[in-house]
Amino acid sequence: MDALMLGCAGAFLAFMLAAGKGRLPRYFSFAGCLLLFASLGMRWYMLGRPPWATLYETAAILALVTGIAAAYWYMKGETRALYTPLAAITVLITAFSAASWKDGMAISPALDSGWLLIHVPLAILSYGMFAISCVASIALIALCILNGKDEQALKKLDSVSHACIAVGLALLMAGIIMGALWAKAAWGSYWSWDPKETWSLITAAIYAAYLIVRKTGISAEDAAFLSLLGFMAMLFTYLGVSYIIPGLHSYA
Repeated sequence: MDALMLGCAGAFLAFMLAAGKGRLPRYFSFAGCLLLFASLGMRWYMLGRPPWATLYETAAILALVTGIAAAYWYMKGETRALYTPLAAITVLITAFSAASWKDGMAISPALDSGWLLIHVPLAILSYGMFAISCVASIALIALCILNGKDEQALKKLDSVSHACIAVGLALLMAGIIMGALWAKAAWGSYWSWDPKETWSLITAAIYAAYLIVRKTGISAEDAAFLSLLGFMAMLFTYLGVSYIIPGLHSYA
């Protein structure tokens, strides 16, 4: 078990419990992010490779994105509907990553490549951005149902969701391109319609459609539902392909 990662989970849990109580939550969120960075550094040192070759290892990068986002939105004084779910996600992911940690775990020969340093972080960072967008979209839909007259809050949540999807899609497309180059070197083909490749493309298509329809004047609430559809596709790309559909990326 990774004690540093477990400490990060504890720090963000304390952040959630202390939210609104002076500067204490800031210290907890800072400690959580620091422990997460330290855990990634320690894992890299112990493994002698980038620590994101397996599902539970990549979860640490995802937690880093959601954790930093939770701390940022709290310090900006944004609504709890943004930073509390992000902190909760960080707690769950870091706890999973800590409990699943295994010292000296061997990796597939296909992963023993310099492309590991580039391709995987791009993909996981995009997932983190999509997770933030999902949280903002859920908060927006809930606000529309409970109090649809708060235009300023709706506009803010819509803006967060839109911006995160734009950045996330750019990262995902870069990751897909880097992955294709890696696939050519590892398997002799740029594209093989492996389940992970196919679902990554589906996810990218949904989020690209989101950005396109935004220009047609679609309502913020309808856009939020499309954002959630994209997130479900992303979750299946990340988890479903790893556990349900066997393929070249089953180890990821």
